[in-house]
Amino acid sequence: MSLKELTWENHKKAERKEFASILMSGNISPELYHKYLVNQYYMYSILEMHLQTAGFPAQLYSVFRSPNILEDIHELQEEHGLQMNAKDLYPLCYRYANKIEELSRNRNYDGLVAHMYVRHFGDMYGGAMISKKVPGKGLMYLFENKEELKASLREILTDDMGDEANICFKFAIELFEELGNESSMGSSNAT
Repeated sequence: MSLKELTWENHKKAERKEFASILMSGNISPELYHKYLVNQYYMYSILEMHLQTAGFPAQLYSVFRSPNILEDIHELQEEHGLQMNAKDLYPLCYRYANKIEELSRNRNYDGLVAHMYVRHFGDMYGGAMISKKVPGKGLMYLFENKEELKASLREILTDDMGDEANICFKFAIELFEELGNESSMGSSNAT
């Protein structure tokens, strides 16, 4: 089975979460989207730092999203008076950091790449639609030379990455559940 097939079930689970619907609706509040970005920034930054340390090819660094996510955060803060603080991070972010650090300590480069596959490929594929529906410019979802980048990244992917990619999907699903719960409670307007 291909990596895509190995992760298909979790991919579909993520798409069916309430927060995914909110994200795609065009009606996400700047506050809720800001919280999403803050949590994503924390996880992407850690993953990308460890990918660099592990020898991820420098010519593929353009896939990294954390600088763009930070720009999106700053844009929302300036336009909507929002602030980024540690209280906005869900506990799953710290568990995710521990997972990435464990992969790095064990020199599990393929495991780190599996996490990049789930996160960054998702941004490349769904990002064109999402960027038009979120507050701000949606720089997180804009990639230069996207088709060339995808082709180069596919060269370092293997089907053996399926287990770790599914672990990453579980973290993504948990974030969507947390944000969906917050939206349901009506606290998405709190900063």
